[in-house]
Amino acid sequence: MRLIALLLMLPVLCGLTLEKGEFSSTITASPLQPSDERAVQDSLPMAKGVIWDTLLKTIVTFNEESSEYSAKFPDEVKKFDGQTLRINGFILPLESTDKFKHFLLSKRTPTCAFCPPGGPSEIIEVYTKDPIEWDDGLVQVDGKFGFTNNQELGVFFQLTNAKVQ
Repeated sequence: MRLIALLLMLPVLCGLTLEKGEFSSTITASPLQPSDERAVQDSLPMAKGVIWDTLLKTIVTFNEESSEYSAKFPDEVKKFDGQTLRINGFILPLESTDKFKHFLLSKRTPTCAFCPPGGPSEIIEVYTKDPIEWDDGLVQVDGKFGFTNNQELGVFFQLTNAKVQ
């Protein structure tokens, strides 16, 4: 659990800050991250598809006083609950082993092992049936979609019983 917290807090440590108030997976560059660096990251391959487009409609807020996130899910996101979905993305391991069963799936290409890209609506926590090996390319994952309400870490989406294709 500490590793997840560290990984999700690292964008702030790496110079990314969340806009105050409500946002839809919006991250702005801070003075520590030049805007041209963010532009380069935006030019890298990203996972595409209806599922990611729909998840981006989730309104996420960050409360600076409590340091917690909250999410407001539109009906079209709520419809995914309990469905088996196939979604593509990039693997961000959460375990320091050769094979693992728990990772984050990101819409954006990871550019730094210590700075996960994207915002809360651009990541999904994944638990696989069988251990997998890390792959640095775009992968497809099938799993049962659900919600998790980890306000401290800003993790709201989850795939369980997942299988990487």
